[in-house]
Amino acid sequence: MEFVVGATAACGAVIISNPCDVLKTRMQLQGELKARGQYVIVYRNIFHAFYAVVKVDGILALQKGLLPAMSYQVVLNGTRFGLYQTIIDSGIITKENGSVSTLGCILAGAFAGIAGGFLGSPLSLIKTQLQARAHESIAVGYQHHHKGAFIALKSIYIKNGIRGLWRGSSTAVPRAGVGSASQLFVYSKSKDWLDDLNASSIFL
Repeated sequence: MEFVVGATAACGAVIISNPCDVLKTRMQLQGELKARGQYVIVYRNIFHAFYAVVKVDGILALQKGLLPAMSYQVVLNGTRFGLYQTIIDSGIITKENGSVSTLGCILAGAFAGIAGGFLGSPLSLIKTQLQARAHESIAVGYQHHHKGAFIALKSIYIKNGIRGLWRGSSTAVPRAGVGSASQLFVYSKSKDWLDDLNASSIFL
């Protein structure tokens, strides 16, 4: 159940936030491998980037990479929430009073995030490559001419092998671990605090 709830919530967030992710990717790639002043500034700021993308590629271009973005969130959040809850249910990091130990919570959250981040890394790679693809007049960075997520997977595998699908995972996976440890720690401790507050109010 935690897998389904976590994955569904994340997909809902992606649909709303993906346009910002597309613009962020374009602006990060702008001037890639070139010194300042030696490249044309295609996107002056986020508002101009929004205007330029919609004008040239159409409003649907703001949702480029949506399928792999949602798939990544399903894998990442579904795995980490499901795995974290499994660890909680096992009682390994639960104290006698029913609360979760601080260290155990952090370690379990980090482990769950690392697992989800590793499994979803190829989808994150594809998402970024699809988001960067644009009409040549507003294109920035290296253009990967994938026609879809599944074709991108096949193309990367054929060209670079299985390791190519996990390119960049050495930084993405630790990031997922740190983020997951922080989020799940706050979640668990907040839940314990609310449970204690409710228990105390019963006796008032």
